[in-house]
Amino acid sequence: MTSPRWKRFLGLSLWLAGLAGGSTSGEYFAVCDAGSTGTRLYVFLLDAEGGKAKSVFVKKRKPGLSSYRANPDDAVPPLLELLKEGAATIPEERRAKVPLLIYGTAGMRLLPAGEQSLIWSTLHAQLAGAKDFPFDQGAFQARTVSGDEEGLWAVLATNFLMGRMGHDLLSHGQGKPLGLMDLGGSSTQIGIPSPVAAEKGINFSSGVLVKSYLGFGMTHIQHKVRSKFGSDLSCYMQGSQTKEEGPLQGDRFGDAPNCRKLIADLLQQESTSCLAESQGACLGDLKGNQDSARAIEGDVDFYGVSGLTYVMDFVRWWLQNSEQKHPFLDSYPKPTLNELQSAVDLMCSGHYQRIKDWTDQKSTRHQFTDYDNLPFRCFQANYILVLLGEVYGFAKDSRKVTFALEVDGEDLEWPLGALLHGRSQPGQAEATGEL
Repeated sequence: MTSPRWKRFLGLSLWLAGLAGGSTSGEYFAVCDAGSTGTRLYVFLLDAEGGKAKSVFVKKRKPGLSSYRANPDDAVPPLLELLKEGAATIPEERRAKVPLLIYGTAGMRLLPAGEQSLIWSTLHAQLAGAKDFPFDQGAFQARTVSGDEEGLWAVLATNFLMGRMGHDLLSHGQGKPLGLMDLGGSSTQIGIPSPVAAEKGINFSSGVLVKSYLGFGMTHIQHKVRSKFGSDLSCYMQGSQTKEEGPLQGDRFGDAPNCRKLIADLLQQESTSCLAESQGACLGDLKGNQDSARAIEGDVDFYGVSGLTYVMDFVRWWLQNSEQKHPFLDSYPKPTLNELQSAVDLMCSGHYQRIKDWTDQKSTRHQFTDYDNLPFRCFQANYILVLLGEVYGFAKDSRKVTFALEVDGEDLEWPLGALLHGRSQPGQAEATGEL
């Protein structure tokens, strides 16, 4: 099987060959996704005339910037090395003119404002001021971005890569607009473009509904369920063991329906409390919104990325390694929730030792799952079922969501959308709370 990195290299080589024979007006941009677990640098080459963008460099450096809250100075050397490595993929005579954006997401948003400010001021002073800083010092931005911005940019990137819009954010009028759902460890987002974006010439960023729910990521919800109910063994396979607790003790392992009930009960309590206290975006606040309901029911198709795809692909991996003949395998990456639920119930009833044995072998391990996440995949899959079905309201028999990480070798992530939005008439349109 051809690896995603090799496919990206082949695609980039062919595209660059095309540029060499024609237009050479490509623009380079560097964007850092400073997430909770690490900072990923993307170096993009944008061909505005051809309506194409390619990532010429993608690499993640751990840990995340938020982990340097006590010693921000320590964040500079590893980040500078990452930037220099990425800059080496750009022609030397063009590097000093390349803009750099470093945007912090959920991990930074969880820090107190003063600690965020100290990290950013340190980067501005020591990073851009370094003698070997490889990019344009006058076009350097470093800040924490809102969940609404992150969601909007992800929607723009998806529709650009899928050919729904151009680099100017204007719709090509070809097919349904595409929404995007993202799930991380700390937060989850949903971005829903306006249905009118299906019309040619409409600015795709106008009227995008973005909901970002901080504290409702997979890791946070898993901890909340454990804290709230104490006994959550129904969300774990028989024989599970975690790094923190070792082998889990008790009974009623792998009871997926009961796990979903625990999660749904917790989300209902959290949503009720949030709505009563008017704490901004509250999970469940899309219920009763007729515009979002129409989008989810038919006007808009969706992509599920990041954690959503990591977990769904894990379900596929488990079924294949278990030699199970299941409808989920035929329908993936666009299964119904009914197919997913049946597959998850089966997976969670299995034994943890089997997936550990598979993970111990390089030839059989899951490419998106390490030992830290392995025990929690059953919980995470059930959380996704509750999130999509009970919270967002996707019909159990519909095929509205495609789970994917990339399109033609390009990541379905927000950094590309950030640079497109920033270079195309900034300030003209923003994400809103209404369609």
